[in-house]
Amino acid sequence: MDQPTSPDRSADSDFSFLMAVLVAALLAVHTLYRAEAGQTTGFYPLRCGETTLTLGSSGFFLTQALKALNETAPANAAELCAAQWEVMAAGLILIAAFLQFELVQYRRRTGQLPDLFTAS
Repeated sequence: MDQPTSPDRSADSDFSFLMAVLVAALLAVHTLYRAEAGQTTGFYPLRCGETTLTLGSSGFFLTQALKALNETAPANAAELCAAQWEVMAAGLILIAAFLQFELVQYRRRTGQLPDLFTAS
C-alpha cells in the first residue's frame, strides 16, 4: 500500500528565510540612513532586529546544507565535495552572523549603541 506523501514545503521555507535576510538588509540600510541623517539614538532595536534575523536565517541555511550533505551519495565525489563546501560556507556565515550579534550586544553594554528612540 502506498504511503501518502505530504507536499514539499522546503521551497516555501527557503523563500521565507530569504525574505528574512532581505528584511535584515533593509533594516541595515534604514539604520545607516538614520545615522547619516544625524540621529544619534534608537539604533539598538534596529541593529538587534537586523542581526537576529540574519542569525536565524544563517542557522536555517546551515541546516539545509547539512541536510543536502546527508542526502548526497558518497559514490558521487563531485556532489559530495560541493555539499561539503556548502556546509563550510554556511557555517562560516553563521559564525560571522553570531559575531555581529555579539558585537551589537557589546556595543550596547558599553554605551556605544543607545537604545532609546528620540524625536528627530
